[in-house]
Amino acid sequence: MNDSIIEGVTALVGQNLEVMEKAFIRINDGRFTDVREGNPQNRSRCVRYKWKDMVAIPGLIDAHTHLGDSFAKDVGIGSSLKELFRPKTGLKHKLLDSVPESLILKSMRDSALDMLRCGVTTFADFREGGKKGVVLLKSALKGVKIRAIILGRPDYYFSEEEVVTDSPMPDEKVREVEEVLKICDGLGLSGPNEYTDRSMKEISRLVRGRKIFAIHTCEDRYSMNFSMRNFHRSEVERALKNIDLDFLVHLTQAREEDIELVSNAKIPVVCCPRANSILGLGIPPISSMIKSGITVALGTDNVMLNSTDLFREMDYTSRILRALERESSTVSSKDIMKMVTINAAKALKLDKEIGSIEEGKRADAVFINMNTKNLKSAKDPINSIVHRVRPDDIQAVMVGGEIVYGSLQESE
Repeated sequence: MNDSIIEGVTALVGQNLEVMEKAFIRINDGRFTDVREGNPQNRSRCVRYKWKDMVAIPGLIDAHTHLGDSFAKDVGIGSSLKELFRPKTGLKHKLLDSVPESLILKSMRDSALDMLRCGVTTFADFREGGKKGVVLLKSALKGVKIRAIILGRPDYYFSEEEVVTDSPMPDEKVREVEEVLKICDGLGLSGPNEYTDRSMKEISRLVRGRKIFAIHTCEDRYSMNFSMRNFHRSEVERALKNIDLDFLVHLTQAREEDIELVSNAKIPVVCCPRANSILGLGIPPISSMIKSGITVALGTDNVMLNSTDLFREMDYTSRILRALERESSTVSSKDIMKMVTINAAKALKLDKEIGSIEEGKRADAVFINMNTKNLKSAKDPINSIVHRVRPDDIQAVMVGGEIVYGSLQESE
């Protein structure tokens, strides 16, 4: 689709998601080239779409996923984080070693297609398995028109006994980091407690200034207590001390001091409330993060435990934060929606390209049919998108100006 016009829709435009009624949106060469209210006259040689009962929103961005475990959905619910996901010894890793590669590949592909059905146009995946794991995910995504930010990692972890030493990464694993960086968008490490201080610094030097670097931190009390007991620092402190980070994931157990450190460092945080909840880990202190000026994004995390539906993530996050604070105004629906659009784009260093409907940005958008039985009579589009919209309300999903899911009816 080289040149097209969307008109007559209500659109959420700009980084502040301003509601624009009867919007006129021109798309050329995969980018938004004209976003305004009204009906400009120059419509020649364009594919035109006109639909008054439609809301256009930015393409959703899932800032933290693990597609590799899509083959084992809902296994192990009721088990602890360590039992399920501890590198090498957790149930997930044992299952990964025991199933055919073809099943892992097909399951990842199915999850990526399901993301498009749920309005996700970009996702960031923490990919295990070293170079082989990255290659497998890329193979799974062939022909799937979704934007993937793949964050690989070396297939190596220090034991709890080793991590308290000052041991370096083995030379062959340093070379593996270099090989992984050649074929993906950056690194996404498991957590500080799987790496020595020295090894984190070594890896950071390899990534610095080249690609994205992120890490899980403060997800459970065991990891926090281990870090405080053995290093006299929280996981956040260790990560910030040893790595030049682009974003952190989780911070479910973060202390006020950790939030202050992250805020001062101006590092975004990706939170995964549904995943943390099913694991019995609590809820990240998102309200405190927002008050501290931290850019907060959302991710659906492990497909083993969660669907890839960001509408469910938004709804759950909004409701649980209001309930925990016992204050209905503690967070706004616009705050929540930014977490899966412009905030997520900022965390991934893509906010110049995606995350909002603005002239010059890539034309990623989701078109919501407001005339469904679920949405008819909805009076506030942002409130409805956060708390009521379901994937079956989506009329079409656009990535880079191309309709990749659903359809829009051309106007005469």
